[in-house]
Amino acid sequence: MSRARNLAGFGSAVTNVENPVNIRVGYLTAISYRGDGSELTGTPGGLGTALAEDLSSPLNKIYYTNANLSIASTITVDPPESASAAYTQYTDIVMQGDADLIVGDGDTFIPDILGIGTYVDMPGILSGGNSKVRADNYTNKKGTGAAYVPYGLAVPVGTAVSVGYGTEGTPGIVGVDTTTGVFFPSAGELAFTNSGSEQLRVTSTGLGIGTDNPTVKLDIVDSGSPNIALRGSSYPSIRYSALDGTTDAEIYYGISGNDLVLNNVNAGPISFKTTNTERLRITSGGQIQVGVGNTLLLGDSSPSANTVYNYENIANGTIRKYYVSDTLDSGQLTRFTFTGTDRTSAMITINATGSWTASNTGSNHVAAQFVSRVFTNSSGTSSDSSSVTTPFAYTYSTSSYAFNNSGGFGYSIDITNPTGDSGVAFFYEVIVQNAVPTSQHILTASSTA
Repeated sequence: MSRARNLAGFGSAVTNVENPVNIRVGYLTAISYRGDGSELTGTPGGLGTALAEDLSSPLNKIYYTNANLSIASTITVDPPESASAAYTQYTDIVMQGDADLIVGDGDTFIPDILGIGTYVDMPGILSGGNSKVRADNYTNKKGTGAAYVPYGLAVPVGTAVSVGYGTEGTPGIVGVDTTTGVFFPSAGELAFTNSGSEQLRVTSTGLGIGTDNPTVKLDIVDSGSPNIALRGSSYPSIRYSALDGTTDAEIYYGISGNDLVLNNVNAGPISFKTTNTERLRITSGGQIQVGVGNTLLLGDSSPSANTVYNYENIANGTIRKYYVSDTLDSGQLTRFTFTGTDRTSAMITINATGSWTASNTGSNHVAAQFVSRVFTNSSGTSSDSSSVTTPFAYTYSTSSYAFNNSGGFGYSIDITNPTGDSGVAFFYEVIVQNAVPTSQHILTASSTA
């Protein structure tokens, strides 16, 4: 045994440490190993490579690691269950070709475990643009927060960033203020929240401001008085037009000085709409002005029989004006029903005109003006509650007029068809002039009797 050992050079190796011996064996097994190990290969990366091979040099205890860990083919990081995480001291991982780095389900992989990476512009993960890093979860280095993306997050066309539904207090997309952002209340809905309070919601029905359930295209709800502010270098406007922008004229609202103006805009594409014709103006002094040559149409374009059109009230109803139409046969009358609030008087003027062409008697010029002074009294009668002046009349006479008061504050006035013909159309203007604003004599109804 001793001779064999000396022949192999073991003897000199044991007795003289300065005499190196080269031994080639398949495996070397020992309880312990002593030596500098500076030329060993195939050992795990550990802390890195020493800066000096001299064991006595302090640089031998200082290590470095190349910045890039290059991965040439697909690998899976899958540490055993006894380990809490897999790690590497490399600061950057470079994927080559079509290689993938796969982190096993439920496992943790920590690059740059020593924390010596720097935010410099150098090749990093996916620098080639074709490889992938696959993992179920990404966190910051401590595992307690979101991953840091220093160069932003790029999402290719056709893909999306998906976030949870969220609430107004915990929106899914936020800035520095984590209670201000965008969230998705439910499928098909998008909402915006500010400081934990929802301000706007978009649904398939429309856009809601101050409501999470818009019922029209734009639904604005406010616990106080909702306001819409329009501001511009010139006076603001609101325009309505046909979808094709060519067939219908637009309605144009705007503020001119302190007046509210309604214009008619010429038809055509919006870019060519240059002609504005003023139709209606409400002045700062409260006047209503209709453009020259225009008509203010009230009520139906074709008046309905016995419909009371109250077209003007002055000074809180001190003066009221009405229009009524009716068609009468021979012997019929139009009955006007009024109410009052006290015994104060009112003057009622009824301008009546009938169709001359509808009368079989060519001389029947059916026109008259009846003026009566009316009191209301809970026990009054027609004799002390009315009087009628001699009417300005063609065919009409005082006999065509009748006042009816059966007590109380209600009364009626009848105007009889004076022609003796049937199918005669009549049109009336009724003017009620109250003595004082508190005496509210009002025309409430019209009927044929």
